[in-house]
Amino acid sequence: MGTEFWIIILIGAGTYLFRAGSLTLGSRVKWSPSTKEWLSYVSPAVLGALIGPLLLLKEGHFIPLAQNTMLFAAIPTWIVAWWSRRLLLTVAAGVLFYAAVMYIWG
Repeated sequence: MGTEFWIIILIGAGTYLFRAGSLTLGSRVKWSPSTKEWLSYVSPAVLGALIGPLLLLKEGHFIPLAQNTMLFAAIPTWIVAWWSRRLLLTVAAGVLFYAAVMYIWG
């Protein structure tokens, strides 16, 4: 078997163990209010770090705003997500906004 297979297996096992450990131990640990507040910022920071480069960069260079179709679709999608707080509606809106932007700038 190739090394890629073992890499995938090890990453999958590590991910599983990390999540299982946090679920098992996380319910037993009593977090202080300041730690809970600090941890509440982790998910938005990770999401921004993942989505920011996807929306703003292409091959390591900034995409000009006039050519950035994903950003034009992401902004109204973000508004729908903020307004509705529903994942399915947000995903459907994102697909529709992206399809509309691609149709217009096609």
